[in-house]
Amino acid sequence: MSHTLVSLACHAYGLAALVYLAYLVRQSQVLAITGRVLVGTGLLMHCVALIELLGAQGGRLVGPAQGMSTFAFLLLALFLALDVRYRKPVIGAFLTPLAVAVLLVGMLLHGGPAPLPAAVRQPLLPVHVTIALLGMTAFGVAAGVGVMYLLMERQVKTKHFGLLFARLPSLEFLDTLNRRLVVWGFIALSLTLATGALFVTTVPGIAWNFDGKQLATFIAWGVFAALVNARIFAGWRGRRVALLTMAGFCLVLVSFLSSYDLSAAGPGMP
Repeated sequence: MSHTLVSLACHAYGLAALVYLAYLVRQSQVLAITGRVLVGTGLLMHCVALIELLGAQGGRLVGPAQGMSTFAFLLLALFLALDVRYRKPVIGAFLTPLAVAVLLVGMLLHGGPAPLPAAVRQPLLPVHVTIALLGMTAFGVAAGVGVMYLLMERQVKTKHFGLLFARLPSLEFLDTLNRRLVVWGFIALSLTLATGALFVTTVPGIAWNFDGKQLATFIAWGVFAALVNARIFAGWRGRRVALLTMAGFCLVLVSFLSSYDLSAAGPGMP
């Protein structure tokens, strides 16, 4: 049942992506409302599927398919909240295709979740995973906003005011939204590292091994820490902020994908 609901949700998201891409070409209130309805409908079905899945697995997301599905759900949920709040449906043209791609990859992965050792079945683990996914969602949306900023800035710099200039939000709005998302993502990433460290110290037989995933996480934390500080104390704005946001998100994404053995669908330690 959950697989069917996720499949239906994916179709709704795919149609929404097409609608938002059409909105990018021709702004229409009908297209904006249609996109919101499709995303909302998909989220409803997706939510039911995730609840059913969590119930069957004791409240744990322990495989790459589940992780990617949840990330896609959170990404679109955050986008819809931002769209309703700011009335900027054009953002969907950049985020819905990303969410669909992530969800499709997750659906194509085979194999069930690997059983977790009894020693790591602690309440702290789902908290840690949830915070990590929320942080990655904030960074993912911030990266999408960064792409929009770069496209808009290029049109302004070249004074070639084409279709995107007429469709995309202002540079000031995009920069402000990026700042808010990065701050929340950085808080979540910091809590992810803190809960991961606490988990390691409280579970026998688990230790930091500073593999590629952990290294990518620490580097990403450093990038976003520097970015937040540069914004606050040095007044950084604009292009370099957008580029650093995208680079940091890529590192977070590498860390996320490295958390799983994609052939066995088993989780790695944070």
